[in-house]
Amino acid sequence: MIEKLMNIKDAAEYLRMNKMTIYKLAREGKMPAFRVASEWRFRKDLIDRWLIGQLKGKPVEGQLGIEEPQAPKTILIVDDEDIIRDFFSGTLTEYGLLTAKSGEEALEIIKANRPDLVLLDLKMPGIGGIETLRRIKKIDKAIAVIIMTGYGTPAIKKQAMSLGAHSLMAKPFELQEIRSVIKDSLVSKPQAQK
Repeated sequence: MIEKLMNIKDAAEYLRMNKMTIYKLAREGKMPAFRVASEWRFRKDLIDRWLIGQLKGKPVEGQLGIEEPQAPKTILIVDDEDIIRDFFSGTLTEYGLLTAKSGEEALEIIKANRPDLVLLDLKMPGIGGIETLRRIKKIDKAIAVIIMTGYGTPAIKKQAMSLGAHSLMAKPFELQEIRSVIKDSLVSKPQAQK
């Protein structure tokens, strides 16, 4: 049985918090959430785990040296196919997720949110993946980018890598493979240049 997703209002009622607080936490990647179209959605089981983590991470009166839990890394999924965005939104739940269906939309999200990683489709209407990659790196060189394509050639891979892509993944790929590449790209992510 598929669990019904909560919207911002449902999550606010469930957590007994203000809707704007929920929206801000989701937008900043501080709680598990993902975008379906332009709306934030939440899974109850992930909210419960996040809440337990928040409670465990709170310092108890008189205790020092307990670190605040780190916010999950944020991944922007850029693909014009709903099925691809939905697949990643449903499986990469340990990350804060943002989605875009075009290069133009992705660039606006990047300017506002600065994700840690972008999963970027190569072939999209409007601005294609290579041009989107070029513009992402002009905004922030430290954002890791993984190009996803069913049309990869050695020349395209060479071009993507020369523009600063971390790697190029050929579709279709195994979930375990993409998880491994994501972890690797987040670990070896370049530092932001000032």
